[in-house]
Amino acid sequence: MDLNTVLSKTPDAAYRVYDGLATIVLPSRSEVNVLNPVASLVWDAIDGRRTLAEILESVLRDYEVPREEATRDLLEFVNALRAQGMVN
Repeated sequence: MDLNTVLSKTPDAAYRVYDGLATIVLPSRSEVNVLNPVASLVWDAIDGRRTLAEILESVLRDYEVPREEATRDLLEFVNALRAQGMVN
């Protein structure tokens, strides 16, 4: 996976963003995940149209973090989402 990747949420993932935090429910795995603000921004931006590069730019606009660190963290996070079956 690289920054040109476009991801979409799996239909099984029900979620709501409240007060800047995303709560994701995966009924098939009996799991509930609450994401921190940065992860919530990324999750909310995954829409099947935006590339990870575009999502990275949103993170960089909203948070003061070095590009290299943000890129590494973003790719690690979306790989974890994919491994958990939350995105494809």
